[in-house]
Amino acid sequence: MMKRVVADSIINMGEYSSRYMKGIFSFVGFETKWIKYEDAERVKGTSKWKMGSLFAYAADGIMAFSTLPLRLAGLASVLLFAAAIVFMTVCAVNCAGPSKDIRATDVLLLVVMMVSSMQMLFIMPHTFAAAATDISVGKTASGDWHEKFADKFTDTVVSTDTSYTSPDLSVKLTYNSFDTNRLDRSGGGVHEAYGTRTAYVLADIYVSDISCIKTAFAEDTYGTGFSETLRGMSKRMKSVLAVNGDSYSNNLQRDNGVIIRNGTLYRSNSSDTETCILYRDGTMKIHEPGPMDGQKLIDEGAYQSWIFGPSLLDENGKAKTSFAIRDYIQESHPRTAIGYYEPGHYCLLVVDGRQTTSRGMFLGEMAKLFEDLGCKVAYNLDGGHTAFMTMGDRVVNKPYKPDNKVADGIFIMENLK
Repeated sequence: MMKRVVADSIINMGEYSSRYMKGIFSFVGFETKWIKYEDAERVKGTSKWKMGSLFAYAADGIMAFSTLPLRLAGLASVLLFAAAIVFMTVCAVNCAGPSKDIRATDVLLLVVMMVSSMQMLFIMPHTFAAAATDISVGKTASGDWHEKFADKFTDTVVSTDTSYTSPDLSVKLTYNSFDTNRLDRSGGGVHEAYGTRTAYVLADIYVSDISCIKTAFAEDTYGTGFSETLRGMSKRMKSVLAVNGDSYSNNLQRDNGVIIRNGTLYRSNSSDTETCILYRDGTMKIHEPGPMDGQKLIDEGAYQSWIFGPSLLDENGKAKTSFAIRDYIQESHPRTAIGYYEPGHYCLLVVDGRQTTSRGMFLGEMAKLFEDLGCKVAYNLDGGHTAFMTMGDRVVNKPYKPDNKVADGIFIMENLK
């Protein structure tokens, strides 16, 4: 018996041709509870397992899920090196003796022993370190967030209009509005009627596993021409929280950049804008515009990608003051953005706009907000009439076009079904 999140972690592993399940169950790093039971005798038939296949199965587990073979190889290299030193000493004594005789085969054997042992001694530390790192990542990537953020989770589901906590999730909404004291006179004055105030809703999010963060396409289909309300998508996904995504298929983005969703590569093109990548280890990074290798990103652990932009913080987590993006995006607009604190801790922001109660935000204003929050990475998603946030199937921000349809979304989920 296992939770859906455990099953997904196992499915997402790269072992396909030989899945040593007893090792994998331990490798993914979740807490295990043992249940005692009495093993009943087989009523009919005989086991297909033979002695040879059992030995092969055990050997597979030892070789694939243990550092013992590396340790044995390391020990063998040390012993071989020591033997080579002893043999070299014997050869030197014979050569210095009265006969001054040494055979060519002895020299050849000595060279082979020395080169082989030194090669093994040089390679083994690096190989062992890599294997140890892989095992450590497998143990901590999923299980560690439970412990690290234990004070954020609850033993049972506790839900209110502005919060949701469970054994695997913590979502808390904060509403804020303030006067920016800045009138937006850009765009030929179209924003001036909305005044200087702005309002937003911020979702502070902790997850126990990266698979609690999902993405989905409208109508569950990748491509152009598909749209769906975020409320409808949220209901279909059974999400706790959701926001619109990057509108990957609009006129400007339909052939642009790399699209990775839930670990699946859908598109791998060069990008003319910054790309935000969320990795399976929970880290988030910004990739500069230019050629991109989607399969390489997948191999490196990329889990989600977004291609709207721009990024809002520099490498030190400070707000950027200039943005390499077209002027229209830099005007004050309704906004949606994602922020990253550390693996397992994220936030989603939706800024209302094009209303007298909230004109929207300039990119610089939003960047400063993420800096003040303490985020390390922040990235602008699509906004305008697509800026929506739902909790369950309720829209929790105040969009200026209620129930407008979107192309894709980001969903915070229990992921147990």
